[in-house]
Amino acid sequence: MEATKSQLEDDLGISLDDPAPTVRDKFIILDTEGSGLFDYKRPSDDVGQPRLAELVMIYVDADLNVEREYQTYIRPDGWEMSPGATAINRLTTEFLMTNGIPMVDALAPYREAIGEGRVVVAHNAQHDLRHVRAELRRLGFDDMFEKTRNICTMRALTDICRIPPTGGRGGYKFPKLSEACVFFGFEELGDHTALADARACLQLFRKLRELGRVPEAKVHLAKTPKEAA
Repeated sequence: MEATKSQLEDDLGISLDDPAPTVRDKFIILDTEGSGLFDYKRPSDDVGQPRLAELVMIYVDADLNVEREYQTYIRPDGWEMSPGATAINRLTTEFLMTNGIPMVDALAPYREAIGEGRVVVAHNAQHDLRHVRAELRRLGFDDMFEKTRNICTMRALTDICRIPPTGGRGGYKFPKLSEACVFFGFEELGDHTALADARACLQLFRKLRELGRVPEAKVHLAKTPKEAA
């Protein structure tokens, strides 16, 4: 016997006349530390480009509540930290050899998060995503570039912080993470570490939500030949 509409509604616990539920994005707040500086005119995975040394992801739900935090160091495999990078992030080759894990294991949660459709949020997302993209390629995996919707808090806050440019350039300068935190009266959350920076980025993302200024999450591809992917 065919079930009636009311029987189906009782079994499913919904009204069949209600509109389909809206899918709400979940996010990962991403921050990375590397072995040096990128040459943005060359492909991300070229020989001599910096390597990913630390990866942090803060998983947040659609209401920007923290679900969990993920932090890991990467064990060098034929590469070393540069003195300049160590001076900034205090990560040494010796520390990473002792405390790091293989790159393939470190990136497994990231691949899973993107596969689930989570949106990446980062302060200077172009830089952090470049680190991850390069390592995925080196491992022989899909770099997931064209599947990775992302939001850059640095770019989203440029016209809000309105920091004057240097060198006579027009427009406003991209705000550093510390400058954006100062603008909103936030205290920086600890020293310059990937975890502290990711937590600060989450505060800024929440402020963008509060102001109604969260940009649409998009896949951002290189615009010119000079912006090597």
